[in-house]
Amino acid sequence: MAVRPFYFAASTALILGWSAILLGFNMPFTWWVHQTYHPGIDDFFIHFSWLAEWTLVVVAANIALIRDWKRGLFVAAILGVQALVVAGIKVAINAPRPIEINPKLVRIIPHLDIHHWQAFPSGHTAVAFFTMGWLALNYPKSSKNPVVVAMVLFIVAAGIGYSRMYLAQHSLIDVCAGGTLALLFLSAAQSLTNRWFSHE
Repeated sequence: MAVRPFYFAASTALILGWSAILLGFNMPFTWWVHQTYHPGIDDFFIHFSWLAEWTLVVVAANIALIRDWKRGLFVAAILGVQALVVAGIKVAINAPRPIEINPKLVRIIPHLDIHHWQAFPSGHTAVAFFTMGWLALNYPKSSKNPVVVAMVLFIVAAGIGYSRMYLAQHSLIDVCAGGTLALLFLSAAQSLTNRWFSHE
């Protein structure tokens, strides 16, 4: 089952991230990611980050609806609630983005609009972790190599989070918060669907 190794990898990465934050490495790590760059991959990360705007949602939702449309619709609704919660937290806290924290350290990346506020939590990261976990949930139990599939899905989710720091749109704490919220909502969705739809 792919979802267990996905949860393990995602939880481990988030625990390491939160540990770094508690040790005072939130912005140092963020600046390190942002400044460790090559101009040739700037466009890659811009487009890779965009996957979490609609592409990942559409792919995950379609696969889930094909496999079990009732569960798929329910989990899609949970993802919608997650989006509303993330948006509400963003507005309520209105945390500064990296460019507001230290504009001198932010690189100008062509074709990229840098946002200034509503940083916490990262919505792109929340979508990425939720949808990749959703795909892991829908990976057939009888299929081979569930751990490999889980690791690929985790790398995509973590890669989206990394891209948000690389592009100076978020700091480490924003990314970790987005990923953590996603795992909480995904766990709730899994628990509720198992309880309400297991008899079907």
